[in-house]
Amino acid sequence: MFSNLQESKMEKKIKPCTENEEILKQRFLALRDTLDLLNGKWRFCILLNLHYYEKLRFKDFFEVSEGISPKVLSSELTTLEAHQLIRKKLEHTPTQDITYYILTEHAGEIWTVLNTLIEFGLSNRKEVIKSLLD
Repeated sequence: MFSNLQESKMEKKIKPCTENEEILKQRFLALRDTLDLLNGKWRFCILLNLHYYEKLRFKDFFEVSEGISPKVLSSELTTLEAHQLIRKKLEHTPTQDITYYILTEHAGEIWTVLNTLIEFGLSNRKEVIKSLLD
């Protein structure tokens, strides 16, 4: 009896989404793709640092992202570049050429997601600390 009640409640909650099975599948796949893309601590850090600093050279990332190895950084930058969230830009100066990374216009769309996650993290941390003190 209890499980039927639970199923009934779940069915009501998700019913509007299941009216079109194909849309539900597309949305689930899109969410999974996004979570896979942003999986791991370094991709968020890279995107966040590029948001704040606007452009960073490869060696600059080590100053703003303590603990990342050159191999991991290179791999993460390649992935983010392949997904068109960042791009390399070459700046010519009289003495040398400087390569740095910047966010793409497409990456601007992700800032809302990152900011929402940060705000939730701050709120959640506060709640957890509050519950530990009570």
